[in-house]
Amino acid sequence: MGKLRVTGRFYVFLTLVTVIILFIFRDSLFGSGAMARVVEATASDIRSVDAVIVRDEELLSSKQVSRLEYIADEGTLVAAGDPVAYVYSLEYSEKLIRELNTVRKNIQSYHNILLGNEIDASLEVYDLTVKQKALDLKNLIAKNTSGNFISLVTQLEEAMAERRAYMSATMRSDTKLIKYYDEEKQKISAIDAWRNALVTREEGVVSFYLDGYENDLTIDNIGELTIDKMRKVLSGELLSQPSARDEVNVARIINQNHWYLVVMSEDGSWNPVNGQNYSFQMIGFEDLLYTGVVRNVQKMGATVMAQIEITDPIGPLMYQRTGKAAIGANLTGLSVPAKAIIKQNGQTGVLLYDVPGGTFIPVEVLSEDKDNALIMPLVEGVLTSNSWVLVQ
Repeated sequence: MGKLRVTGRFYVFLTLVTVIILFIFRDSLFGSGAMARVVEATASDIRSVDAVIVRDEELLSSKQVSRLEYIADEGTLVAAGDPVAYVYSLEYSEKLIRELNTVRKNIQSYHNILLGNEIDASLEVYDLTVKQKALDLKNLIAKNTSGNFISLVTQLEEAMAERRAYMSATMRSDTKLIKYYDEEKQKISAIDAWRNALVTREEGVVSFYLDGYENDLTIDNIGELTIDKMRKVLSGELLSQPSARDEVNVARIINQNHWYLVVMSEDGSWNPVNGQNYSFQMIGFEDLLYTGVVRNVQKMGATVMAQIEITDPIGPLMYQRTGKAAIGANLTGLSVPAKAIIKQNGQTGVLLYDVPGGTFIPVEVLSEDKDNALIMPLVEGVLTSNSWVLVQ
């Protein structure tokens, strides 16, 4: 009996039979449902969100404050080690201040007696400078002119100090005058004993405007800011109440180039991802565009909160705590039909069509509409462009 010869036609026939069998039993072997190809895609996500600003700032505070004397001007850049204010303790006495002013008036009056009709050109220059600074301050208080009140007060004090120094140097030999100067020195020493200089540890912009959140909304404890706390801040509720024994915050030294914008959306459709870049504008400050990176995301039901780290100069937002922000990102990922997104054991993902029934691949949904979803696989290298997924 001869051998059966296998020809090429037999292999073609076998292939056709296999295809027919697979077509007839395709639902049993691979499960029912359509398939869709995965493609690369981009999308823009722009939305309005509630926002809270968390600044990187140093707080200067003191206990038992009865009087403050500001040295630095509001909004100016100060270096590490600069004094920004003097704080007077509860032992501070207005009476002693009045006595000091009286002594200084006595010194000036006695100088006039000693001089008589003698002309001292240098002293007249000092006198004119003091009178001019005092007049400038008077006009500013009366709102006849505009200017910086604290700066003018400082200039007046400096002019008076220079005049006293000159008078002391040129007329020190008189016994009565020496007594006046000794009395002035004693009272200044007594006042200085009550006075404590608040000095900066870091360089930054100084501000004396405080809103009560400085101890709670800080860079160090930003990880403790929850969605519930965020809602309290947005409603104007303080996160903690200062006690009578707490130190009094006097000033803040602001790092201009490091801060956070914490944003919250409650529409259930926002899915920010750690490391994602966002651009935003605060409503009311539309001429300023900032960019930042998502560092932390919290979700509770349909509510999503994201903490965005920013290294752009904060500018006028150093005075802002809450507001509305228009925030957007250019998203890049993989596009699949919206019906390909499923839930399995509480996790969002898609079914990669690689084996019968598919393999579940967890994904993050970056954006979604009724037709398509932009996704980012949470496992690298498994789901790529040109892969196939099952559509339910």
